[in-house]
Amino acid sequence: MANTKDSVSSFLRDAFTSHAQYTASQKQDAQKRALKWLQSHIESELSEQKIFEQFTQKWRNGNSQAPMTDNSPLSLENLPGSYKGSKTTNKHQDEALIFLQEQVPSQMQADFQTRWDAKVCLKVSNKEGTPFKVEQQEQAILQKQDPDGNGTAWYPVKYEETYYLLSYEEQGDYYLVELTEDISPQNRNVWFVSQEDVKIANI
Repeated sequence: MANTKDSVSSFLRDAFTSHAQYTASQKQDAQKRALKWLQSHIESELSEQKIFEQFTQKWRNGNSQAPMTDNSPLSLENLPGSYKGSKTTNKHQDEALIFLQEQVPSQMQADFQTRWDAKVCLKVSNKEGTPFKVEQQEQAILQKQDPDGNGTAWYPVKYEETYYLLSYEEQGDYYLVELTEDISPQNRNVWFVSQEDVKIANI
């Protein structure tokens, strides 16, 4: 039996549908960051195919060939609240989501899903803030390249700043954390941070 458009799976449609289940602001914040991560990777890694531009046209008017009357940028993080579902006159939204399903590599979809489902957050509890640091060996190499530091071997984080984690483990007086997002000038998401400066808790 041939698949209909309604029966074709879409990782983003599933995410948008489940978004309504979460009322906790922190959970929604984690999911918005996951959508920002996805959009940035689509735009940077799949830019030659103009996939996000085509998605934007399909989402807005259902036709990737027709000129758009609205030329303002589209942000994935704002879409869950405006998704009307497949049973409405906005069926082109579903078609746009299926288009992304067909274009986005499976590994990128899996990485997005991991970030969407983030369950742990880190919050800076030290009122003076804290630095996120690279590991000792790498720090020595980076500091030779940039003796002043300037955020290369460390990244200053302010009090009460929150990040969502893919993983973390204790290493001496530090946590080795893997964030759901890339930060700092060198766009990295793996850092060491002093345990006494932060609190890690479930969302």
